[in-house]
Amino acid sequence: MTCLALVVPGLIWPSPQAPHPAKDVPHAALARLLGRGRQRMEPAVSREHLLARLLGMESHPSLPLAALRLLGEENGSGHAQGDGKAHWLCADPVNLSFMGDHVLLDEFDGDEGEIDAAEAAALIAALNDEFADLGHFSATAPTRWYLRMECPTKAHFFSLDDVVCRPVRDFLPTGGEGDDRHWRHVLNEIQVALHNHPVNIARGADGRRLINSLWFWGNGAQSTFGTPDTPRFAVQAFDPVARGLARAAGIEPGAPDVNHSLRADTLVVLDTLASPIRHLDLARWQDALAALERDWFAPIARELDRGALRHFALYVPGERAGFSLTFGSGARWRFWRKPLSLSLVHCPPT
Repeated sequence: MTCLALVVPGLIWPSPQAPHPAKDVPHAALARLLGRGRQRMEPAVSREHLLARLLGMESHPSLPLAALRLLGEENGSGHAQGDGKAHWLCADPVNLSFMGDHVLLDEFDGDEGEIDAAEAAALIAALNDEFADLGHFSATAPTRWYLRMECPTKAHFFSLDDVVCRPVRDFLPTGGEGDDRHWRHVLNEIQVALHNHPVNIARGADGRRLINSLWFWGNGAQSTFGTPDTPRFAVQAFDPVARGLARAAGIEPGAPDVNHSLRADTLVVLDTLASPIRHLDLARWQDALAALERDWFAPIARELDRGALRHFALYVPGERAGFSLTFGSGARWRFWRKPLSLSLVHCPPT
């Protein structure tokens, strides 16, 4: 028998936005798991810190997320491994827009081809020409850019996930003995350079969203991150940060595959609900939940019912509270426990 753990950010919809978000989505298997398993509200935790803890790296309060994401990239891992002392920042292209008195930030969806490779290359070349003193800009995908810093910084940067669809002024760089003022100035200069670039002039003429700023986050060097004892389980994920964490832990990650995960002890990261939650896109969230029910929760419930899984755990990280569900071998005999709709499980709003 095997053990399976799922990390599913975004599974719990923030309750004030929709009273019964999952009521129109068939999720009998998940409801049965929720009803029979042991539920627990957890302290607030990011998915990266949750994964670090599950991988035995909980002693690291500040994760070098840019270096780890680069390590997890299919075309960036060799570069990251060969230069472990370099200090990196994610420098992701974003769109800023006005809403009343606020400037809101939104990300670009890599799956929808909002930025093509030629546009990304042209903008990065311009950034390297104009801001060479900062370091070197590069990209592993049209929506995932990096800055290899010329000089390390002590400033604190907020994750892109924290600021999407929120007022930018609440998440600008802080601290660092004056470094924060430097990076705020850099952001302003970059916004001017991007706004005036021919790529954005053409995008504006076509009615497309402008790539009018970068978002810096994930400061640090991979060398600050130790390697734990050799783990005894596999890791499956598409998210490059999760894949980078696995590689830092000495595990070569695979792609999520329910059949493989049910045959060996496995930790799986399923992040298809994360973007809909950030954008409060209920329809897209419901579609993603239906796919998870069909592709993951239904097969897992069947394996638990026939005793093929020794242990199942579900983790839902959140910035104000988290949620976990554990399902041991004895839980399948709790026939008297009624299924529990996901709509009745709430975390504090984010």
